[in-house]
Amino acid sequence: MLTKIRFVSSRHLFHKSGIFSRTLLVVVTVAAMTITPRAALPELRPIILDMLENLGEIDDIGAALSVDDFGRVAEAAQSLQSRASAMKVHGEAPPGLDKQDAPAWDVFLTAQETTALAVLAAANEENGDAIMRGVEAMFRDSCLACHAVFREPQQRLSASVLFMSSFLAAWRDINRGLSLRDFALIGRRARELEAMAKTLSWDQVIQSAFAIDGTADLRIFRQLVHQVAVTSSRIEAAAQSEDAGKVVEATRQLWTNGCIACHDRFRG
Repeated sequence: MLTKIRFVSSRHLFHKSGIFSRTLLVVVTVAAMTITPRAALPELRPIILDMLENLGEIDDIGAALSVDDFGRVAEAAQSLQSRASAMKVHGEAPPGLDKQDAPAWDVFLTAQETTALAVLAAANEENGDAIMRGVEAMFRDSCLACHAVFREPQQRLSASVLFMSSFLAAWRDINRGLSLRDFALIGRRARELEAMAKTLSWDQVIQSAFAIDGTADLRIFRQLVHQVAVTSSRIEAAAQSEDAGKVVEATRQLWTNGCIACHDRFRG
C-alpha cells in the first residue's frame, strides 16, 4: 500500500512559510514511503536501546560544546567508542541479521569507533570545529551508512529515517550555531524544525510514513509532534534575543520530550 501526498500543496505551504528547503522536501519524500510495521522486531530491541544511548551521548556532545565543556565532550566520545566496540559481533550473526552480514556490521562499528576517537582527540585539544566534523563523520560513515545497508532494504524501523536524518542535521546546526554564536543559523534551523513538525501532524503523513493507527496512538503522536513544534518556536525566540542559555535549555527539551519520547513510545 502506498499513500501519496499532493506535492503541489506541500510546495505551496513551504513557500508560504518562507522556509522551502531541502530539509523540508525530505519530509515530503517520507510521506510517499511504503507503510512498515510499527512495532520493532523483538530481536532488534536491544539495538534500539544502544541507538538511543548513542543519541544521548551525541546530545551531550552538542550541549557540552555549546558551553565549552570539553571534558564532558570527551566522556561522551569515549562512551560512543566503547559502545561500538561492545556491539561488534566478530563473525557471529548480528541481531536480526545473517552471519554473512557480520563483516559489514563490524565495519560500520569500526567507523563509529574511529570517529568517536577523533571527537575525543578534538575534545582534548579543545577544538570545537574538529569535534563537529567528527560528529558529522560519525553520522555519515557509521550511523546513516549502516541504516542504508541494513535497515532500509529490509524496511526495519525505516518509516521515519529520512525525517530523523533531517532532524539530526537541524539539531547539529543549532549546536554549531551555539558554538559559533551564530543566532541567525539557530533561528533558521528552528523554523525548519517547526515546519517539519507541522507537516508531520498531517493524517496522510502519519499513516503513510509512520504506520500509526488507533485513536490513542494518533493522539499521543500528535502531542509529541506538537511538543517539537512548540519547543522549536521557543528556540527561535531565544535565538532572536541571542540568549544562548535558553537555546540550550529548549534544545535539550526538544530532544528529550520530542525525539526520545517518541522513540520510547513507538519504536522502543
